[in-house]
Amino acid sequence: MDKKTEESQLAPYEPNFNGPVLRRSCTDLICFLLFLGALSGYIALGVTAWIMGDPRNVLYTRNSTGAHCGVGANRLKPSVFFVDLTKCDALTNPMAAILAGSQCPTTQVCVTDCPSEYWRLPDAAYTPGALPRDYFQQQYCDPRLDLHTANLTVQEILYKDLCPSFYVPTKTVGSFCLTNSALLNKTVNFTITDEQAFNTSVTAIAAATSDIMKRINGRGVWTRIFEDFAMSLHWILLGLAVAMALSAVLMLLLRYVASVLILTVIFGMLGVGAYGIYHCYMEYTTHQTSDISFDAMSVTSTFAFYLQVKETWLTFMIIIIVIEVLIILVIINLGKSISFSVDLLEESNRVVRHVTSAVGYPFINFPVLVVCIAYWAMTSLSLATSGAPLYRVVALNTTDGNCSSIMGLESCTPATFHSSEFSQCPTANCLFYDYDTTGLFQKYMVHLQVCNVLAFLWCVSFFLAVGHCTLAGTFSAYYWAFDKTVDIPPHPLSQALLRSLQFHVGSLAFAAALFPVFQPPRIVLEFLSRKSKGPSNPVSRCINNITFCCLKSFLQIMNSNAYVMISMYGNDLCVSALQAHRLVKKNILHKVALDGVADVLLFFVKLTVTGIVGVLAFLVTSGIITFPDDIFHASELNYTWVPVIVVVVGAYLIAQAFFSVYTMCVNTLFVCYMDDLERNDGTVQRPYYTTRNLMRILRKTESTCLET
Repeated sequence: MDKKTEESQLAPYEPNFNGPVLRRSCTDLICFLLFLGALSGYIALGVTAWIMGDPRNVLYTRNSTGAHCGVGANRLKPSVFFVDLTKCDALTNPMAAILAGSQCPTTQVCVTDCPSEYWRLPDAAYTPGALPRDYFQQQYCDPRLDLHTANLTVQEILYKDLCPSFYVPTKTVGSFCLTNSALLNKTVNFTITDEQAFNTSVTAIAAATSDIMKRINGRGVWTRIFEDFAMSLHWILLGLAVAMALSAVLMLLLRYVASVLILTVIFGMLGVGAYGIYHCYMEYTTHQTSDISFDAMSVTSTFAFYLQVKETWLTFMIIIIVIEVLIILVIINLGKSISFSVDLLEESNRVVRHVTSAVGYPFINFPVLVVCIAYWAMTSLSLATSGAPLYRVVALNTTDGNCSSIMGLESCTPATFHSSEFSQCPTANCLFYDYDTTGLFQKYMVHLQVCNVLAFLWCVSFFLAVGHCTLAGTFSAYYWAFDKTVDIPPHPLSQALLRSLQFHVGSLAFAAALFPVFQPPRIVLEFLSRKSKGPSNPVSRCINNITFCCLKSFLQIMNSNAYVMISMYGNDLCVSALQAHRLVKKNILHKVALDGVADVLLFFVKLTVTGIVGVLAFLVTSGIITFPDDIFHASELNYTWVPVIVVVVGAYLIAQAFFSVYTMCVNTLFVCYMDDLERNDGTVQRPYYTTRNLMRILRKTESTCLET
């Protein structure tokens, strides 16, 4: 059979055909097995990562015993206090030099608040018979020491580094109680000991603080990103909830005032873009005299620092101008098709009124997407924190000559450590050192994180594909009901969902893997193909030939119309996509279908949701919008863009899930209408199933295409 005959017999007349076929079988079983295997591996990876990982490692700092500060028994003690800060100086303390900045060889205690004043152990504490509880403060001492029951003298407590002999004003920096020159210069009559003058004390403390800051700033970029992500996880989920609420409101407006909403979105985007260009230009002229340049920037520079550079505003202005021009060109290119698409959206509203259950489907998809995002986030955090804590035997008092044999290289376990094993050094202790970086997960961390991302994207695309196929089956059941008030089957949404999950998981998993990869190049190629059909010159002919050859391949065939054919006929993905492609090619409406005007307008609405939520997230993380009681500390974030990017991506996925109701409704009406034209001729014996209003809209479009 030749190609012409094959296409002419695409949809023969069937008197008993009334919508999605009920007798069908499982499709694309190989893809189903591959997806099932990938899903099982993803679950195994997540469970293993959850067992081995501990997200608290990036959220909370450990004290010297390895306990986390700010959680559990120390939930009211978020900061780490150093009993003797001067021991952290690598220049004066050999043990600190051996540890190479990974840890400070002094007792570290979880405290509620960092000390804000100077304090030194009074001279009376050194007299015979002095009780430690009368001079030391329990909150700054080793939690294993009870001052009320201890039998140790003051000198023994100081020798074992259990309590501080002094402290200075500090503030929380990266969960550590650290000081700076501004705090130290509050007074000049403070001495650590009678022999040590204030200037010498300040020098030792400043050097120790500098070494600790090097340790904090020496954390890798990915570690900082995971810290920001873990710190703002609850706020990211709140941002996704805002995206859901905003999408629901806009979808409600689209149902009742579609034309007003579309025009508001278009002119709103143009207005916001125009204001953005004006604001960037004013800021650029304001910073014309600024001497700050990108050469002075680093990866740790704050966003506010970037805003002081004039080139930043120039870059923003150019980007906004390009986006504004693209939007204007798209609107001009759409032309009269905008009114046609608005009519289609209003017709979709009439369809939704008959199958109202379709409106509720996004609220089923929303928790599924949130679970996927949360699962990816927790797996990613658990992978990054899967390193086991390491402990080293450290001499807390290196002035004791008998402690020279302890080099800080011997591993230990706090639960089984006994200082009696190191009788030559009574101050030997088992301190938390660092996290293991040589384990199996750590060796293949990048590969596992990539697998985590790919599996997450596949799962999200799969659930979106299930939603598309379910909605297509729901709307096709409406279309093929001859009497729209009587013949629509009961519970069309649940029936379509069950059919999709029972027979077409393999096809939907196949589509979820292909469509996100090939849809962007397909859109670009279609745009180039349309634009190169005008002027006749060698360049345009070359572009047209190249894009035509590419579009003749499966790039053009693989689109969302395949979901409609799967939901109606129950074939596998490739057959369904080919059927939809042939059906579109045979109809004059294929030009309008490929233009996807309604998809473009709905894309603008999705961008509106994403933009609003993204701006709100930026204002919160930048500290412009504040909350009472300091429930969110924006200043503690290493990179403010981390939660913003996650919220923006999540908001777009949620908007995609919500507005897929109208996207699939328009696509289903198109495909069903063209299939209806193939099956029927409008006579009494073979009447059309389409409504009068939809026929009027599409006939009008057909005449417009013929005139063009």
